[in-house]
Amino acid sequence: MKEYLKVRQIATLAVALTLSLATAWAQQNSTTRTLVKEWRDGDYIVRRYITTNDTQHKAEYEILYAINSAQPSASFEDNEKVMERLDDFFMELGNDSLRHITGIRVTGYASPDGTTAYNSELARRRAQTLGALIQKRYKINSATIEVTSHVEPWSATTQALQRSTLDNRNDLVRIVNTSEAPMVIDNRLKQQGQAWRYLKDDVLPAMRRTVVEIEYSEDSLADRREYSPENTPEEIIVIETITEEPRHERHHKHKRKHKIVDQWEGIIIDMGAATEGY
Repeated sequence: MKEYLKVRQIATLAVALTLSLATAWAQQNSTTRTLVKEWRDGDYIVRRYITTNDTQHKAEYEILYAINSAQPSASFEDNEKVMERLDDFFMELGNDSLRHITGIRVTGYASPDGTTAYNSELARRRAQTLGALIQKRYKINSATIEVTSHVEPWSATTQALQRSTLDNRNDLVRIVNTSEAPMVIDNRLKQQGQAWRYLKDDVLPAMRRTVVEIEYSEDSLADRREYSPENTPEEIIVIETITEEPRHERHHKHKRKHKIVDQWEGIIIDMGAATEGY
């Protein structure tokens, strides 16, 4: 009895697993592939499908700002080239129906020098200004754009100080990583002479920026060719012959039936891989 129950449970689980897999397969195929076109090419029927791909891709662009400025300027640093690349991306997007934007994040940054309140407002204005420009220039739905801002901490200068040739770089690293208030660290660094000039000219400018991250997916397009001749052969031909024997031999009477069936072989060609079926 126990063995019977055990076998029955295993069979039930197997059936449930089969049904769940079949359902998942059907849902996947019903939602990810769409027939967009069908036409005949000689003895073949060609069907074109779009397959949805949820894999996310990311394009990233960085705009730099002059100190205390929240307006993006094409003439500042390499901004002109970056803006041209941004234009190219959205132009290609408009010409490619298989590419879909899933989200845009615009993050404004400010360097740590100065007061925290001022820097927070500056970073916010940088993000909002560029986000509004992108929305208007490329006709993007505002719901697609997420705007955030961030003030860089002094600790973000650590790697730059470690790579420098400053004699007191180890002392400077300890200063920027203390738990003191940002303005206290600011004042201490400004007393360092050469070290402050290095930070002011070579490190802090790169922190005054806005980063644009565009996430998008790309669907794929594929054709399936099915062998289907226009003039299909007659499927079944039945020939029936009845032979009558003399009366005295009627007990030997018999019927002969012959069936002749014409069959043809179908070939499915899917993206270069052929499989045969009947």
